[in-house]
Amino acid sequence: MNKKIDDFITKNYDELKTISSKITHGHQQSDELLQECLLQIYEKGELILRKYDDLNIKYYIVAVMKLNWNSKTSRYHYKIRKEQKLYTELHPSFVNYIKDDKEDEETYEEILKAVEEQFTELPWFSKRLFEMYLTLGSLKKVSKQTQIPLASVGRYIREIKYEIRINVQNQLNDGKDKK
Repeated sequence: MNKKIDDFITKNYDELKTISSKITHGHQQSDELLQECLLQIYEKGELILRKYDDLNIKYYIVAVMKLNWNSKTSRYHYKIRKEQKLYTELHPSFVNYIKDDKEDEETYEEILKAVEEQFTELPWFSKRLFEMYLTLGSLKKVSKQTQIPLASVGRYIREIKYEIRINVQNQLNDGKDKK
């Protein structure tokens, strides 16, 4: 059965890639969206093949891509878009750098590298708490798992974000001054 899915994907990959690009309005994450949706389709393989013919499978894949792109609770959102949201959340001015323009790609990569460097330099408690926050997705879940009061968890996370934001700004400004 998976051979049939492989053949379908191989035959229609270019068209699906174009559709993915249109759904995301040419966003740089269109390939990630397509790959994640194809993985979901592949995992459901036999179920889908029994229900649909080739034309309807294509419509189903398009519907899955639309849902994953627009939903804040989809697997794709939690795996990929939430990570980007973290970077934009750390500093509102970073949003200006995260564009589809190729000329801004270097700046975007520079920001991501700076955020990752600052994250690795956090004290162990802050790093662990922030990792839990990213993994679990909410302050309430972190509070429940760690038994730290919700208000304290919220304060710690805000402080961590603020610290990373300031350090990244300083690091980026130092880099501009050297150029």
